[in-house]
Amino acid sequence: MNLENLSLIPDNYKDRDPRNLLYHFPSMPKVKFAKLMNKFYYFKALEAVEEAARKNGFILVPFQCMHWKRKKDYALDRKVKCCGRSFFMMKVSELTSSEKNKLIAFLEENDLLGNVVAS
Repeated sequence: MNLENLSLIPDNYKDRDPRNLLYHFPSMPKVKFAKLMNKFYYFKALEAVEEAARKNGFILVPFQCMHWKRKKDYALDRKVKCCGRSFFMMKVSELTSSEKNKLIAFLEENDLLGNVVAS
């Protein structure tokens, strides 16, 4: 499995763009609209961060997939926060086997394993 081409962003997040929902449905509950917008903008921001990481030769690894000591070692120069969630920019060759397994489990858990970045 080639981890360099996998993405943390769902393929279909742009299909349900909520930006024009309030125009078409003015009586839509504001809290529901806010939740939809937060989710949409989270993936939009994550897409920009992931693109920047790929241009520098890195992949994004979620905070919970990293070992605590390696989190501390890489926190200064490779930690990225996106909408309150932390990610690390890592090269695939730098990942340990347990971190690769945790990343694959994270992708499976969130149904993102089939997502591939278009090169």
